[in-house]
Amino acid sequence: MQILNNIKSKRNRLGVTKRGAGLWCSWLLASACLLLTPAASAEPLKLATASWPPYIGKDLPKKGMAVDIVTQAFSQAGVETSVVILASWDDVREGVESGVYDVILGYWYSDERARFHSYSDAFMTNRLNFVKRKGSGITYQSLADLEGLMIATVHNYAYGDEFETYPGIYQVKSNHVIQILLTLLEGRADLALGDVNVITHELHSYMPSKLKEIEILPNPLSEKGLHITVSLYNKNGSNILKTFNRQIADMRSKGEIASIIDAHTPGY
Repeated sequence: MQILNNIKSKRNRLGVTKRGAGLWCSWLLASACLLLTPAASAEPLKLATASWPPYIGKDLPKKGMAVDIVTQAFSQAGVETSVVILASWDDVREGVESGVYDVILGYWYSDERARFHSYSDAFMTNRLNFVKRKGSGITYQSLADLEGLMIATVHNYAYGDEFETYPGIYQVKSNHVIQILLTLLEGRADLALGDVNVITHELHSYMPSKLKEIEILPNPLSEKGLHITVSLYNKNGSNILKTFNRQIADMRSKGEIASIIDAHTPGY
């Protein structure tokens, strides 16, 4: 009541007409409603990925260490997320490039991929190592040591142009890491190549009896940063990456990323 009396008093002082006062009151009422109504929350950022234990997996704690790092980074930045684990990385890429999802969670850099995606700073590092059957005399110091050998590899891994184009190296492609390990153990390849943590996880999870039959060579082929990416056509992509990079830098400086990785790393 006091508010209406104040409005009438102000109207009289300013000489506002009855019709004008009605319009003014309507404007005040609408403004008050806007102030009292909470802003509609933005939709969660849709993160697409594919199974890649121990980094990503539906049945892993917090869906894996990579998912844990990325979702914590966005959460600390005040960004709500939803994670969808799709059947394949081809589905992930297609979904992000078509705008169904906002972000690829967990991607290695390649020049070909960079034609369609913008990359964040790396939030963790993967090591790619060769695996051999125990008793094999194969050693690895440089790509020259691999000439004439059959290497079991995974489709769509970004191993790097130097390895992919090196003459005299022959690849036996499979769809999954467990398949390249079987290819090696069955003698259909001289070496297998993959992320050392993934190889270790697969062996302990599915073939513990074979652990004594293989050996991971100590020198990695390469170390690759793991990133999130957005489509080059995503109008909000630059802001997404800036927000993520800023938060990842803060988490790294506080030791939070190392702590997350340790929490997800089993004591084999």
